[in-house]
Amino acid sequence: MMKKLFILGTLLFLTGCWNYKELNEYAIVTGMAIDLKGDDFQVSFLIANGNKAEDSQTKTSLLTGTGDTIYNAIKDVSLVSPKELYISHLSVVIFSEDIAKKGIANILDFLLRDPQSHQNFYLLIAKDTKAADILSILSPLADYPSQNIASNIENSSKLQGRIGDASFNLFIEKYLSPGFEPIMNSMVVLGDVEKGQNADNQEKSKQDAYTKLDSLAFFKGDQLVGWATQEESVGIDLALGEIGTLYFNVPCGDHFAVTVSDDYQASYQVEKDRFRIKAEAKGTLREINCPINLEKEEEIKELEKVAEKELRKYMVDAIQKAKSLETDIFGIGSKYYQKYPQEFQKIKDWNAFFKTYPIDIEVHFEYTSKGTLEQSLERKVA
Repeated sequence: MMKKLFILGTLLFLTGCWNYKELNEYAIVTGMAIDLKGDDFQVSFLIANGNKAEDSQTKTSLLTGTGDTIYNAIKDVSLVSPKELYISHLSVVIFSEDIAKKGIANILDFLLRDPQSHQNFYLLIAKDTKAADILSILSPLADYPSQNIASNIENSSKLQGRIGDASFNLFIEKYLSPGFEPIMNSMVVLGDVEKGQNADNQEKSKQDAYTKLDSLAFFKGDQLVGWATQEESVGIDLALGEIGTLYFNVPCGDHFAVTVSDDYQASYQVEKDRFRIKAEAKGTLREINCPINLEKEEEIKELEKVAEKELRKYMVDAIQKAKSLETDIFGIGSKYYQKYPQEFQKIKDWNAFFKTYPIDIEVHFEYTSKGTLEQSLERKVA
């Protein structure tokens, strides 16, 4: 009996370790960029060199390959890599504009099928530059460019109302849902790209080049069809109800009152003849550049009305842009489908229907605090 147990235990041990490899036998891929080179795909992998992220000798390498398919381009990369490529630590995938306009369905399909892909990474479009350039800019704030990009997205999505959820899984969810089109964040390079690729860019107090998140991209199916302005990007997140913290200017006189809102909710009502969005937000005053008396309730109420108009305008402009591009990035069709499935099936082209489908927007805003001072310093000194 003991012999049988020993043999069974040995077999289990061997089964679990037959393909075991040391970590240093792999080339750990942390970022992936996809550009076009003629009619071929050009795939670039950001490789993390070194065993520890805190190792002062840790550096990165950018390996590039070309092929008529994504798979063949990756195989081309492997010809220059002394180690086996390992993408389970992938944190960001970046597309060039021309790739995104052409369509990314085949790339999404590859990322879904690859057995190493954990599918927990961010998607981005390189705006006005090559996708590989985004991955090559070194930053003093992170060991790897891909780590810098991922952290930037995570923090900005919480603190900036114009940065959307850029996860691969959410993009796929919207892409596959009837009556729902996806969006994607974009990133630009500011400065000299070549100088930004040098290691001393990490040592300078003023960098020669750096990356910056830009506006949201409209997709229709798997293709890029347009860009939102910064204000329209805010409106998109407001209409989607995906606002964490939002800073926005409220006009007062010839200046602005800077307002921050971190309490925002949106509810929806779908009807056959129209769609309704009801938004409720609360906020505080952070900067006052206009002659307002904070001790007068009627002036605060008037400022709240102006804030409501501003928030509503963000959404109206974003919805009008989406309608002009005939792409329902708000998932209104998905909600219509859930309530009226039979009616939805009769609509041959939802995006064309969405273009003329009435959308009503109601916004209620309330100031819950005026800040630590009950009056502006300008008025207190006066």
